Amino acid sequence: MRTGEPLPAVGDVLAALATGVWRWDNAHGQVTIDAEAARLLGLPAERATVTEVAMRSRFHPADWNEVVSVVQLAIAEDTLAEVRLRIMDEHGRVIRTVRSRSKPTVDPETREFVLFGTLQEVTATSGATAARTPLTGDSRRSREAFLLDAGRALAEARSTAEVLRVAAGLSMPGFTPDGLAVFGVDGDRLTVVGHHGQKPGDEGPFTHMSLATDYPAAEVVRTGRAVYLSSPKDYKERYPVSWPLAEHFGRESWAFLPLTVAGRTMGAWMAAFTYPVSFTPDERSVLTTVARMLAQALSRAVAAETERELTDGLQRSMMPT
Repeated sequence: MRTGEPLPAVGDVLAALATGVWRWDNAHGQVTIDAEAARLLGLPAERATVTEVAMRSRFHPADWNEVVSVVQLAIAEDTLAEVRLRIMDEHGRVIRTVRSRSKPTVDPETREFVLFGTLQEVTATSGATAARTPLTGDSRRSREAFLLDAGRALAEARSTAEVLRVAAGLSMPGFTPDGLAVFGVDGDRLTVVGHHGQKPGDEGPFTHMSLATDYPAAEVVRTGRAVYLSSPKDYKERYPVSWPLAEHFGRESWAFLPLTVAGRTMGAWMAAFTYPVSFTPDERSVLTTVARMLAQALSRAVAAETERELTDGLQRSMMPT
């Protein structure tokens, strides 16, 4: 370029650098992408508007969860959100790795956000351990952001149903369960307080199960210690009696954690995964923290519901007959 010549158009520069542009409208669940971004995502190389669900299907599950945490942190700190993402084809194969840099703009009234950003292909991470782990460097900050958000949401839940809805919507950084269940205790029996990711009626065999049963949730309630099962083989070897009950759900890994309040185990929380999870110390730490917050939220909800029932009963008894 000769001195004095005008700078090239931004679009020309982005095209020369093979950099795509995208806009994510959180309120409407839509993502607008230019032709280069579409190509990088494994879609036809043309400008398009796709649903958030369609966009999510192009990302590795572990990386998508990281996106959510990083974006929330960027909103909280008014900074850029930068993540590395593995792009997958319709057969679940990784075709490339991209870097996304974006800036969220938040509506002060609705708290919904719009994200403007770029996508650019980068060298993929090597090594066997990269198969399922998120690519973003600062995973600790992502975990902290997730736990703060989860704690706030659970603290705001006012009923057992609300607590269960919040638990079902949690997207943990780097690993998200496909199925959840919350177990309670009624005398010497295990009860199902609620579940997510299973069909209605699937909880039948687990309802009113004896605490003496060779089942992970029952053991957790008996001992107050978590049980981590990284594979179907682990499950079958440790719990051969109850394995047939779990086998048909098609899960690959399970975590059963105690729900403890004031030193008393009031139930158990199951998180089940459709892919292998090794349950690293960091992953166990996240699960343990969520279980503790979930137990406290359920305890508060039960106390509030009991108080409301007593108040309603007292008011009815004072009404003239």
